[in-house]
Amino acid sequence: MKHHPAWLAAGLLVFVVLACSVGKNTNTNSSSGGDANVETGPGIFIKEIHMAKDDGSGKPGDKTSSFEPGDRKIHSVATLKEPKPGTEMKFSWWIVDAGGAKDQKIKDIDYTTGPDEQLIHGHLIYPINWPSGKYKVQVYVNGDLDRTIGYTIE
Repeated sequence: MKHHPAWLAAGLLVFVVLACSVGKNTNTNSSSGGDANVETGPGIFIKEIHMAKDDGSGKPGDKTSSFEPGDRKIHSVATLKEPKPGTEMKFSWWIVDAGGAKDQKIKDIDYTTGPDEQLIHGHLIYPINWPSGKYKVQVYVNGDLDRTIGYTIE
């Protein structure tokens, strides 16, 4: 099979543009169950971080580190150690190695916490199947990288 780099580049560009145009952020005050995900980073402000499938109503559901290509909405959930109103959060979504792309940012989602918000989540929506591969979310608190979590699409 002959590879066409121009088609691959065009497909990747469409993926990034669509992901950026349909992603948005939200927050929630409920937790979810399931298995914990692999995580890295010092965790100065974030007590726990995990990825979650959508529960069908737009909120985080079961914890997971692996999604299917047809999982249109993917959540990243962070629990703050000491919640304070006005905490600036940023979820930075990255392709690590998927669909022919490597180390490319998909989108940043910014959020400022309100009173008593300890559980914060950001999510991305993709209108077609996600490309299989490795991804990560970097979570910044008040401008500093606090935690990074990886996940896969299989």
